[in-house]
Amino acid sequence: MIFALLVPALVKASIRLRHLRTLHMKSYNTILNILKQNGYDETTNVSDFYFVNRQKIDPLILGPNVSRDEFALQVRWKSPLGIECTNAIKQYFDQKIKERQSTEKFRANHALMMNDPDWENKVSFNLDDFYATIDFSDFFFQFQGRSWNLNQFVYSFETSRIGGQQDLIGIDLSGIKLGNCRLVRLCFRGANFDNAKLFQVELIGTSFQGTSFRNAQLRNILAEEDSFFNGADFTAAGVLGIITLSDRNLTEPFRFTEVSYLYLVKQTFKSLLHIKSRTLIGQETGRHTAFANNPTTEMTLPKTHALREYVNWYQFTMDKINDLPNTQLIKRIGFLSSVVATKHWTSYWVLLFFALFLNLAFTGLYMLIPSHFCRTNTDFMTVFFDSTLIFTSLGLEGIKPITSLGQLLVISEVIFGYIVLALFVFLLARKVEWKY
Repeated sequence: MIFALLVPALVKASIRLRHLRTLHMKSYNTILNILKQNGYDETTNVSDFYFVNRQKIDPLILGPNVSRDEFALQVRWKSPLGIECTNAIKQYFDQKIKERQSTEKFRANHALMMNDPDWENKVSFNLDDFYATIDFSDFFFQFQGRSWNLNQFVYSFETSRIGGQQDLIGIDLSGIKLGNCRLVRLCFRGANFDNAKLFQVELIGTSFQGTSFRNAQLRNILAEEDSFFNGADFTAAGVLGIITLSDRNLTEPFRFTEVSYLYLVKQTFKSLLHIKSRTLIGQETGRHTAFANNPTTEMTLPKTHALREYVNWYQFTMDKINDLPNTQLIKRIGFLSSVVATKHWTSYWVLLFFALFLNLAFTGLYMLIPSHFCRTNTDFMTVFFDSTLIFTSLGLEGIKPITSLGQLLVISEVIFGYIVLALFVFLLARKVEWKY
């Protein structure tokens, strides 16, 4: 039985490892070290050094199968002009949002939402009254005594061009806070939004392919047509409402970190014991990728199937944990058992170690009360071997109970063995169901 549990887990781990390898890309700091090894002494601007030496450096950092502009589009923001432009962009976001929030209509609606229990029937939900439109059509900044717009910044560097969107590819906006705004036809491909907070944001023709959202929070994001998150990195982020994850905006899966077994068990017990958390269980960031309020019914592509099933499982599981205090006792026990024994029907590894734990527990009991059994050898490996035979229902070899307590222990281990076998069959069926 243990071998049967181990093989699917090993196959899954191998597939996941290959998947991670295909997604791996050099970090900025790794590339910076390569630059240092090839003449960069940190006394000149890193962007200036790169663009002078890019024909020599690109093959070293990118290899033959990666777009040559991948790093160039990122490092241009590290130039003196790029640094000034980045700071101006942050101020532009802040200015646009504050201008909208200062309008009389916005303030009136906000006051109703804060003070009137019946605000839902009184507030106008016209997004134009709430959201600042940000399209960079009126953006400009000063640098070296001259006024620049975004296109002039873009054309200052020998990089590829895009059409139909404002080029913000590779920009570092880590830690930025954007709320109550509409982003119109912006391209943030490969940008850095680590530790950012985006809430109540409408996306129109705005793309985030390959963007890093590590430890970020995205809440109430309305993703319209031609807005993409393909290959984005949501490691340890809170994806708390992208409406809607669909074939229109997610043709390729994004990266995320799965919830850990220990976290799942801990939160289940906290809910059972009525221990309150500062945030809703399952919506914390920094541990794993948290999902909530993400409809996935429009995700039908084979490439995003696994992501869709995980998001659905995560949201369903966390809802169940939060609702445990209100469920019947028998259902609580059943849910707790599924979490402890199988990570709520997702992990062969957890079931394997659960089976091993039970086997070792019975081994310890057999060694603690030797007078209840008739056997000649009492060393650990022999007793463990005999316990394994009982657990897998292969028979009594060296352990023969001679008392009622001994017989009860053997019967209990056989029953637990069959329970684990039943869990394995059910887990396998769930896996097949989710796959197809």
